[in-house]
Amino acid sequence: MKRRRSPPFRSLLGALAALAAGVFAADARAQVVELDLNNATFHEPSGKSAMTVYNPGATLTVLPWDWLSLGVHYEADIVSGASEPVKAGPLSSPDVISQASVVDTRNLVSGSFTLSRRNTSLTASYTHAAERDYKSQALAVIAGTEFLQRNTRIELAYARGFDKVCNVAYPPNRDPSVRTPLDSSKGCFTSDVKRQEQDIAIDTFSAAWTQSWTPVFTTQAMLSFGLNHGFLGNPYRGVVIGASGQVAQEHHPDDRARFSGSVKAKYYLRGLDMMIGGSFRGYKDTWDIISQTYELEAERYMLPWLRLAVKGRVYNQTGALFWSDDYTGGEPEFGPRGQYWSGDRELSPFKSYLGGGKVLASWKGTRDKRLLGVLLDFSAGASVDVIKTELEDFTLAGERPDDTTAFVFGLSIHGGF
Repeated sequence: MKRRRSPPFRSLLGALAALAAGVFAADARAQVVELDLNNATFHEPSGKSAMTVYNPGATLTVLPWDWLSLGVHYEADIVSGASEPVKAGPLSSPDVISQASVVDTRNLVSGSFTLSRRNTSLTASYTHAAERDYKSQALAVIAGTEFLQRNTRIELAYARGFDKVCNVAYPPNRDPSVRTPLDSSKGCFTSDVKRQEQDIAIDTFSAAWTQSWTPVFTTQAMLSFGLNHGFLGNPYRGVVIGASGQVAQEHHPDDRARFSGSVKAKYYLRGLDMMIGGSFRGYKDTWDIISQTYELEAERYMLPWLRLAVKGRVYNQTGALFWSDDYTGGEPEFGPRGQYWSGDRELSPFKSYLGGGKVLASWKGTRDKRLLGVLLDFSAGASVDVIKTELEDFTLAGERPDDTTAFVFGLSIHGGF
């Protein structure tokens, strides 16, 4: 099913362009405009459920004065491939496993402004995203200040999401074990009596401390807390919950609290003209998922205008309290299982490994000598990442999925006018 592009992007971009034109006419020397274009392609090869996602995006930033920045951003997720709509455990018949084609487009547009005064800044943004079976709106505010000769920066942020997901219009008192999955997005967000909208509220609080200890050594510490409330499952996904092959729509708790903390460090090796860095992130939520992420990176100037960066990441997590690879075999050895059920492999225990690299070329001009006669600066980059996932306890009717390797290719262009 193809999706039409959301119209607000053109109107917002046009409004911002008109604003920029007015600013330029007022003070030509204050003009600063930045345009970023990028595209990421995610490809997950598989014999049965290959998936490809294209993620083009564009960001336009206008700085009419040194204390004000205005921005507009657009991106799309264009998805095509196949997926397994039913999660079946090793005791289930392979006949219940089928592939459903996935063709989807998500359009996102956001606008933001940043006020900067001396050592403080305030950023506010609004984001709207839409697809045929999901809509979201989000407001975010970030306040930051610098002190101790601008070597210390503290940021506080809050974001509120107002999401709506399309689902089957089952009666509120219907037992979850007899709710059927959504079969298609047809009729979503219309007056169709077979469809309903369910709300998802998302609150996120975060705080970050960035410290420059020396001219070549910087660290950052961050804490984040999130609350999700509403329909938190996938309306299309069914799970085999009975020995006879009974399939019910995925059923998750309505509430989820998330906690995370991370530390990062970067060090510049002057003799090698290279930056090295590392980070650690710990995570825990009320679904009893605990995870750790370790990352290393390095970046070096190969030429005055050419940089090469490489990175590696290891991720490990436990499964949710109610996770099971088979909901038909009775109680598990540890913890309850009967109240909720899931077919989401990202709620199962697994590990993932990422390795990647990026090349970035950049040039700078001056107001008196612009690049190509119009640009203050220009850069272009290309990247590739390979992700390998090890599923410890996830099968489809006893068979291991073959879509556990993914490739991400990225292209980016930046221009300052």
